[in-house]
Amino acid sequence: MKNIILGVVQGLTEFLPVSSSGHLVIFSHFMNIDTNVPYFALLHLATFFAVLIFVWQEVLQLIKGLFKWEKESLSLILKLIISSIPAAIIGFTLESTVESAFSSLSLVGIFLLITGFLLFFSDYFNGEKNIQQISYLDALVIGIMQAVAIFPGLSRSGSTIFAALLMKMKREDAVKYSFLMSLPVTFGAGIFEITKVSFNPSMILGSIAAFGFGLIGLLLVKKTVIAGKLKYFSIYCFIVGLISIFII
Repeated sequence: MKNIILGVVQGLTEFLPVSSSGHLVIFSHFMNIDTNVPYFALLHLATFFAVLIFVWQEVLQLIKGLFKWEKESLSLILKLIISSIPAAIIGFTLESTVESAFSSLSLVGIFLLITGFLLFFSDYFNGEKNIQQISYLDALVIGIMQAVAIFPGLSRSGSTIFAALLMKMKREDAVKYSFLMSLPVTFGAGIFEITKVSFNPSMILGSIAAFGFGLIGLLLVKKTVIAGKLKYFSIYCFIVGLISIFII
């Protein structure tokens, strides 16, 4: 039952800009569960498939463009690769540091406060670039923000959407790019750790729950970003972050 609850938490918070990893740490503490990084990675893999379904049209278009050698598709694919490189580097070089961060509720709380500030200021950006118009430098900046968000408490979706908006992207395109660039990272994180997972029925059900609630989270964050209402999530992050630091 506990693994299923963690799956629900992962699914809802993976794309809502409130840090899924931070919430997994907090809920694990409340339910007296040892931090299970491989299982958390498995849940990330489940949400990968939720994103894949959510952006399947864009992915299919990129695949078709790749085979037709279309300039726009090739350019966007290269930008997505550039955005993925920083996270891959940090994931491989700082694995032990990241894992140790999962055991510190205070650190998770501090990172949640940082996420709150990013979300609060995100509502004040309103760019005009579409997903094809961003530069390779823009892609790298967004990728660096994604890489930093590998630590629990820093929201991946919140950080990348903030960076995309900071680079003057349109709100809807910022969400779309954030979802697309999450695919290689969430897939890589899941595959990298999946051999360490000791599978049991509750973990499988937890993964299914993460997938289903991930789809719900995707719909909610898209509507929230487009409406310019991320400040509501920032208030939530401030509250949970302060509780993690001073109360738990």
